[in-house]
Amino acid sequence: MKWGAFIGSVALAALVSLPAGAADMQVARPIPATSGYIPAQFLWTGFYIGAGIGGSWANATFLDPLKPSATASFSPKGFLVSGISGINYQMSSFVVGVEADFTGTWDKGSANDSFNNNLATSVFWTASVTGRAGVAFDRLLIYFKGGVAFDYDRDTVTVPAGNTAIGSLYRVAWTVGGGMEYAVTDHWTGRLEYDYFRFPTKALSFQGTAVPLIGVLPGTVGGQVGLNIGEVKLIMAYKF
Repeated sequence: MKWGAFIGSVALAALVSLPAGAADMQVARPIPATSGYIPAQFLWTGFYIGAGIGGSWANATFLDPLKPSATASFSPKGFLVSGISGINYQMSSFVVGVEADFTGTWDKGSANDSFNNNLATSVFWTASVTGRAGVAFDRLLIYFKGGVAFDYDRDTVTVPAGNTAIGSLYRVAWTVGGGMEYAVTDHWTGRLEYDYFRFPTKALSFQGTAVPLIGVLPGTVGGQVGLNIGEVKLIMAYKF
C-alpha cells in the first residue's frame, strides 16, 4: 500500500506540472517568405528621337577680302535649338549606337580689323552624324561621340562708308563630344551634352556694294574664314 501511495503521488505531481511546462515552451513562429523579386536594370537598346535647347560659342578667324593684309579674330555666340534621332544597342554594361543631329543656331559676332573694316560671322545651323559609345550604370549612361560635321555660315565685311561685301559657306569637318544621360522613366531620358566642331579655314567669294570700291570686276573678291564651334545642349529624348 505504501508503494502504491508513493507512485500515485508522483503521477499526480507530474500531471499538475504539465500546464506550467507547456507555458514555458516557446511557440515557433513562421519566417515570412520573401518574394525573390529583383528589379530589372534599364535596357538602353532601342530607337529614340529628341529635342533640346542650349548655347554655343565659336572662334572665327577672318581674312579681310578687301584688304588681304588685315585679319580679325572674334567669338560669335548665341542660343540654339537642336533635334536628334538615333539607335542604341546594349551589350552587358556597354552601349554603342549611331546618332544624327541638326541644330539651328543664332551665333553672331564681329570685330574691326586694322583698316577699320568690320568683319562679322553668323552661324545659321550645324549638323552631325556620329557614333556613340558609353558605359551604363543601370539608368545612367556616360558616353562619348564622334563623327562628321556640317555647318552653314554667312560672313560679312562692312567698310566705314557703310558698303558691305557678303559671302557664305557650307562646311564639312569633324566633331567630338560627350555627356551624361539618365533614364527618367522607361521611355523618357534626359541628357547634358557638349559637342566640339572643328572646321578648317576655307576660301570663299564675297559680293556686294563694297566690292566695286577697290576696282575689282565683275564684283567678287576672295577671302578666308576659319571657324571652330562649341555647343552645350540639354536634351529630352523618347525611347521606343
